[in-house]
Amino acid sequence: MKLIRVIPLLVIAAVLGVAAVSAQDDRSVSWSPIVYPEQRIPLVFSHRLHLAKGATCAACHPAATTSRSAYDNLIPTEAECRACHPIDRSDPTKVVAGAPPAACVACHPGWKPDKPVERVYLTPSPLKFDHSRHATTPCARCHGDMTAVDLATTRQLPTMSSCLSCHTNGTEERHCADCHIARPGGQVETSFPHGELVPRSTGMGDAHGIGFARDHKQEARQVGATCTACHDRSECLACHQGVVKPMEFHPGNYVLTHSVEAKRGTPDCSACHRAQSFCVACHERSGVGTRVTNEWDATQPGHAFHPPGWATAGMGPNRHKDEARRNITSCASCHREEDCLTCHSNEPGKLNASPHPRGWRGSARCEALDRGNRRMCLRCHITQDELGCNWSAAR
Repeated sequence: MKLIRVIPLLVIAAVLGVAAVSAQDDRSVSWSPIVYPEQRIPLVFSHRLHLAKGATCAACHPAATTSRSAYDNLIPTEAECRACHPIDRSDPTKVVAGAPPAACVACHPGWKPDKPVERVYLTPSPLKFDHSRHATTPCARCHGDMTAVDLATTRQLPTMSSCLSCHTNGTEERHCADCHIARPGGQVETSFPHGELVPRSTGMGDAHGIGFARDHKQEARQVGATCTACHDRSECLACHQGVVKPMEFHPGNYVLTHSVEAKRGTPDCSACHRAQSFCVACHERSGVGTRVTNEWDATQPGHAFHPPGWATAGMGPNRHKDEARRNITSCASCHREEDCLTCHSNEPGKLNASPHPRGWRGSARCEALDRGNRRMCLRCHITQDELGCNWSAAR
């Protein structure tokens, strides 16, 4: 582990034990190793015993009441320890009858007179925290019951869920950068020398579990979604517009197996890819499509791709309509929109064949589609008086 700094602390004390959540032994509570990085604490210490003898938090951590930065060093120094322990550097094995331990080895295991004392190393926590504003709050509210803790670790630091037990914004938007270190653009910094910060808590409803990159629409749509706290909107557009190719999204050799998911419509390919400019173009380069030379010939019996009566002018069976209504994406794998408009358009010279069922105009479905995306209607209905679901042409 890369250790960045000696004894710089957010939180007073992964070493001294000023830390813990109310449910410090609840393994379902999640302490992030990125928010609270790993530590090296070569000490022998017991909060339990010190508190039992009447020691107070403020006596050992006096700077906690005025600290305004998570980077402040709030760990007691030897000066605080000397208030009770008769430490004498000139006599490292000193023992005083009836007094607390004073020998170096009592707190520094493995100490040897010819070797330097092992230091405590803590990687700074990437948080903003103002202890002085919490000075009137009982320490146990954030750090748990220290009377049951010996050497404190990150398990004695508060989790997000414990912070949210007090810090509730009601109906206001949450601002993650109020507590987390932010980049110049305002988004939360997620990349650190000791790892990547990824949401894994269910408290905010944004846990990035397995498959989150493929299926996160529910989290993104929820009221108060926190996506923009870490992600710029350009990241969403880059992926959803298909401008970039996220290699981790599809499994290896996906191009040979994607037809199964494409026909099933799960996931929706059009969320990232445009059927005409991406899917059809690729298929045509592979020799499949209506605009390239291939082995199919609709005019030759036995060489047609579709069965007889698939698409006919006039009142023929037109069997393709059922397939098109069931899964239009299967048609879009070979055909471009202009193929459909050959028949389904009111342009002069076209067949003016309606793709709609009887009673379509004026129906609730017609009105819903018209309100949602009128541009789609304009592909066939080309004049102003044809717009809307209640125009007066014969129905």
